[in-house]
Amino acid sequence: MEKQLNGVMSHDVIRQNLEHIRSFIEIELAEKKETIKEQAAEIEELKQLLQKKDIAIGMFEANTREFQETAEGNRQLINKLLGDISRLQNDIDWYKRTYEKRSILGVLREKLAAGLGKKKK
Repeated sequence: MEKQLNGVMSHDVIRQNLEHIRSFIEIELAEKKETIKEQAAEIEELKQLLQKKDIAIGMFEANTREFQETAEGNRQLINKLLGDISRLQNDIDWYKRTYEKRSILGVLREKLAAGLGKKKK
């Protein structure tokens, strides 16, 4: 009878150990499920942030292209204006040489010569 008693006790001990293992596994499984749930939510949040970042980068790239085009247009306009200034400076220098540095007699002779040249044509 003692063997049966030991056998019964053995079964009870085994059953308790199995119950303890099952309980431990269920707790671990529940914790793992919760961790997976939290990580899935975090992944979704990170995906949304990544999408917003990509949109922002696209906008910054578009703005950069627009600013570069504007800067190029401004550079061309500045170069044109510098050319205009140079030509106007040449005109001013010509007027100075013509009307300030030459004598009135020389200017009148040039104008008469230019006037006669036009009449002959």
